[in-house]
Amino acid sequence: MRKLYILGLVLAASTFLGACNDEWEDELYSQMISFKAPLGDNSLNEIHIRYQPDGSGIYQLPVIVSGSRDNERNIDVKISVDEDTLRILNQEKFPVGRQDLWYLPLPEQHYSFESNICHIPAGTNVQLYPIHFNLNGLALDDKYVLPLTIDEDPSYVQNIRKGYYKALLGINLFNDYSGTYNTTLMNIYIAGTTTDPAKVDTRVAKVVDENTIFFYAGSVWSEDENRRRYKVYVEFGEGTEDEEGVVHGNLNVYGDDDPETNIQPIGECTYERRVIQHETIKYLERHVTTLNLSYKYTDVTSNSDYPMTYEVKGSMTMERQINPLIPDEDQAIQW
Repeated sequence: MRKLYILGLVLAASTFLGACNDEWEDELYSQMISFKAPLGDNSLNEIHIRYQPDGSGIYQLPVIVSGSRDNERNIDVKISVDEDTLRILNQEKFPVGRQDLWYLPLPEQHYSFESNICHIPAGTNVQLYPIHFNLNGLALDDKYVLPLTIDEDPSYVQNIRKGYYKALLGINLFNDYSGTYNTTLMNIYIAGTTTDPAKVDTRVAKVVDENTIFFYAGSVWSEDENRRRYKVYVEFGEGTEDEEGVVHGNLNVYGDDDPETNIQPIGECTYERRVIQHETIKYLERHVTTLNLSYKYTDVTSNSDYPMTYEVKGSMTMERQINPLIPDEDQAIQW
């Protein structure tokens, strides 16, 4: 009797393990469709497009067939714009009443698709889906997003794990001078004083055109409702290279035509650009841009009854690490 009981347990365990193995194999070998568009800390997949005077640009979005076996059939993946997901993200991410901070869907006139179908041929596990951009006239005070989704279809299975069938593409134009600058060496003084300066750690410089960037003045918060009034424009003049390979040039610093904020330079503004071989990673180059600035502005919104003028003096530095072995510039830069 005891032997029969043990035999029953063994048979039951074998049946259970066999079922588990079948389930594991189903999961391992099932082929699902997803985007390669991992989300960053800001819940977006940031993509970078080099500024062109005509506004043109292209991004190749990878569409993936998952699974441990190669794709053995032709698959037509349907792709569409999905503004509902972006709306839900905005509602969850930002405080109530601050819709001025919401990510904005990229307007239709600024992008186009060759087709709403991504054709993945048999034998291919990753297919690039081209997205064409025309970003002329796009103001970058706001954050624009192109939200995409893989539509349901009986011919394939969406990879719904962690939302892999969604792509929230954050649009980032770049030129040689845009990016995040370290500003710990920028001193912000109340006009007429030279002690007890305020400081901020970083400033994000965004593209205006091929040779011009803008950032927000002094300590103006990048999420301030009135931030648009405090844009400092910096235009890079033609530089000259010295015997050590460092490029030196002058900067034209100005603000919008706002007599109240009155953004203007109060001294000579210059820049330096240098390329340095990475100390430990031999295939990387460090491209370092340093701005030496001196400008003033008037804060008329923190306390409208008592406008306060500030003078900002010092340097701010931005570094890009670039792999020159990669031909595609947006991929070569270590963002």
